[in-house]
Amino acid sequence: YQCLPSRYGFNPDDVRKADAIEIVIGQGAKPGGGGMLLGQKINPRVAEMRALPEGVDQRSACRHPDWTGPDDLTIKIQELRELTDWEKPIYVKVAASRTFNDVKLAVHAGADVVVVDGMQGGTAATQTVFIEHVGIPTLAAVRQAVDALEDMDMKGKVQLIVSGGIRTGADVAKAIAMGADAVSIGQGVLIALGCNSETYVQDGTHYSAVEDYHALGTAPGYCHHCHTGKCPVGVTTQDAVLEKRLEPEVGARRLKNYFKTLNMELTTIARACGKQNVHHLEREDLVALTIEAAAMARLPLAGTPWIPGWQG
Repeated sequence: YQCLPSRYGFNPDDVRKADAIEIVIGQGAKPGGGGMLLGQKINPRVAEMRALPEGVDQRSACRHPDWTGPDDLTIKIQELRELTDWEKPIYVKVAASRTFNDVKLAVHAGADVVVVDGMQGGTAATQTVFIEHVGIPTLAAVRQAVDALEDMDMKGKVQLIVSGGIRTGADVAKAIAMGADAVSIGQGVLIALGCNSETYVQDGTHYSAVEDYHALGTAPGYCHHCHTGKCPVGVTTQDAVLEKRLEPEVGARRLKNYFKTLNMELTTIARACGKQNVHHLEREDLVALTIEAAAMARLPLAGTPWIPGWQG
């Protein structure tokens, strides 16, 4: 269950039913920025769930309304623990920017898990300039996050989840080797569900969605119109007709195949490195192929012992 800055639809009864609670401070694709929920996506069902007026644009705040500083995060975590009788783990999600300090603040506040979201993450609720130019890459962020945990002697005591551009088993292997305990996947799942596909499936039959893409002024493989609520394949829509284009059984089968293949890639890489467990992957299994990657990840450039900018 996510505790968002907007607090739209926040329900204590639902919080108690959750397996975990994630306090969202920022998102990698738009650190320091809020979002916009267009009125055309707020149908009667969404309006009821989120306690919003139907059909009216809603701006999502970039900061929590009852916070003025990091000490208030500690108070919020305590409130949520009391609400759930100290039974649910508390995640704190931060956008990759000042990652080293942000992770330290989250740990100091009492988070069980810190989620670091890099700038390669996707969103349908911000400006292009945010997506392209604000935040730092996931590669640099995970290294800073691990440094922060090690500096506090909390590595292994507080879990680290990395997200933002994680799509393949190789991405997962690298994140774990860099020090992450787990990863979070968003856009890869959307693609697996059929996002940007030329066709959608209903009753076992494939139907073309190309004309619907053209009506949005785009084409399969190039669609970035989630914010319109008119997804041609029914993945990111609240339209009752378009929603039917995503059949749960078909989507579940695609996700199963995606995660099965991703896991096969991950375990294959681990075995190639001589590991019996994917969590045995370590930094010594990695080298960088570019000077930029070597500097950001603090790994040696392939074929050399050189780590750019590192004297330690």
